Parts: sequence; structure tokens; C-alpha cells
Amino acid sequence: MKSLSLVVAVISGFFVFLASAKAVDTLAIEAVRNKSVLDDADFKTIDDFVAKAVGEMLATQDFSSISNARAVIVANSVSSQPSQTQFAEQFSKSAQKHISAALQQAGEMTPADRSFRIVTNLLMLTDALADIRLTDVAFKYVDSKNEVIRYWAVHCLTNPGITEKLNSPKAIDTARQVIRRLDEIVATSGPDTLGLIASFAGSIKISEGETLILKAADRRIASYADWSVERELLESDILRILGDKMASAGANKESIGRRFGQLFSYVLQRYIKGADVLTDAQKEQLASVLVETEKISLSKILGKARFGIKKAIESGDVNALQQEHNNIFGDGTRAGELNIDYGKDAGGASITHPLLLASPPA
Repeated sequence: MKSLSLVVAVISGFFVFLASAKAVDTLAIEAVRNKSVLDDADFKTIDDFVAKAVGEMLATQDFSSISNARAVIVANSVSSQPSQTQFAEQFSKSAQKHISAALQQAGEMTPADRSFRIVTNLLMLTDALADIRLTDVAFKYVDSKNEVIRYWAVHCLTNPGITEKLNSPKAIDTARQVIRRLDEIVATSGPDTLGLIASFAGSIKISEGETLILKAADRRIASYADWSVERELLESDILRILGDKMASAGANKESIGRRFGQLFSYVLQRYIKGADVLTDAQKEQLASVLVETEKISLSKILGKARFGIKKAIESGDVNALQQEHNNIFGDGTRAGELNIDYGKDAGGASITHPLLLASPPA
């Protein structure tokens, strides 16, 4: 199966050719952008501009020019007057109305390939606008069966511009809505989409973000356990987020520590046990995760610089690498340096070491 990263890159590149079609007329909207006070006629100008520009995206037969229409809309979405709020409010309302209508029409188009391209580009436009009012637009597509459409819908909800706005106390209800919607798709999302969710969970400031990162970590832990994991490099981000939260988390601190320990252990065990079955690319990704996590997160958690994993990987000494695992996580007879409580066994005794990874499938 092709990586979504490659698919997204191809699609994005396909839609960024130089525009050749007739550009949207911007004279009227530019005049309104330069005004300090707007009237009803100006509001209509804004709405007409958005309607025409979005309509051009919907009607296009020349997909080499659609990126130009997107760029024109985004470039004219902000007033030239810093203190002007009327413009932003009207543009936001118009964008919500016309993008929503266009997405509905695009979804009903044939052939399916044309529908897919237009829906994807409309979501890319929504993402570029980074407008909280448009979260409702993206909500409808986060559970799309098409992974590319799902990716861009999630991107609309998790990009840095949106995250910054959701971290405002005024947006807490919307932030919780976004988290609930993302929580619903963690179990079915591919690694690229899951990476967006994890990064968002690490950046959002409300406590529900911790629950979301736990769920993302559980998804990755399960995929390591059954040897179905893809794009191992994603663990660099997830482990960094978990490591950072171990020092600051509240009620979820113990749960976060367990996920950090189990996921980090599985990454290390996969590198050791998969030596004969993993591709060179997979080994390189795992090695990168291990070295980075040891240097940044593990050293921070332990309060001292640590390089044992790095040295063992560089020397190719599997026995030394296994010993490093035992030192960090314990070996069943003693606790490791992390000294994490992994819960209770059937007899009620504390479990002081993470689960062992099964051998790779034959």
C-alpha cells in the first residue's frame, strides 16, 4: 500500500501548477479590504467575491488552474486595515456558506475522480483559511473512507493556525468539539492522519488533549504488538509529546508514563527482534526514533544525559542494545531506570516492566 505521504505529495504537486485559466476579478474586493468602515454594499461585495471564486473552483475543468483560485481567495481573506473586524466577520460567514454548498455539490458530481479532486481542493482551501467558523465544514469529512480526503479534513482541524485559536479561553467549547470528533476516528486513521491528531493533542491546552494523546499512543502500541505498524518515524513525535507531558500532566500522569514506557519499549524491541525481517528503511526509522527519544525525552525524564542506545546502535551490538532495554525498563526481576508502574498483575502485585513483544510472524 502506498504511503499517504506520497499520495498527498503527488496530489499537492498536481494542484500547484502555474495557473492558466481566467483569474477571479479582485478589484472590488481589494477596494473593500482597504476601507476602515464597511456598509451593506461592502458586505455584498465580499459575499459576491467568495461566491464567484469558490464557484470557479467548483466549475473548473482545468485542474492546473485550481490552485490559483485557492490562492486568490486566501490572499483576499484579510482586511488591509489591522483594526478592521467587520471584514473578517463577513468573509468568514461567506466562506462557511459558499464552501459548504460547493462541497455538497462536489460530492454529488460524476465521475468520482472529478468529485474527489474538487472536494480535496475545497478542503485545502478551508485549511489555508484557518477559520474556526469552518470547523463544521471539516467535521463532515473526518471519517471519509477516502484517506486523502480524511487527511485534509483533519488537517483543517489541527493546523497550527486553528490550534492557536482553539487555545483561546473563548474557544474552549469548539476545542472540545474538535477533540471529540478526532477521538472518534483515532481507531480507523492511517499513520499520517494519526500523526496530525497526535501533534494537535500535544499542542492543545485543555486536559482533554491528554486523553486524545493516550488514545493515539494506544493505537500505535497495538500496531507494534501485532507487527502491523507502518511509518515508525511517527513515534518520534508521539514519544516526545508523552515525554513532555510526563513532567506536567495532572490526573493522567501515571497513564501517560505507562504509554511512554510501553511504546518506547516496543520500538526498541522491534528494532532488536526485527533485525532479519524489517527493511533497511524501517530499521533506519526505528534507529532515528530510538536515538532521538533517548537524547531528548529519556534524558529529560531521568535528569541526566544518556547515550547508551545510540552507542549500541552505532556499534551494531545487539546484546548491548538488549542490556540497555533491561536497564531502562527492567527485566522482570528488577525495576528499570524509568521506574514506571505498569499496573497490577492477576495476583495484585505491581508490574514494573512493559509487555514483551512477540516474535515477528513467520
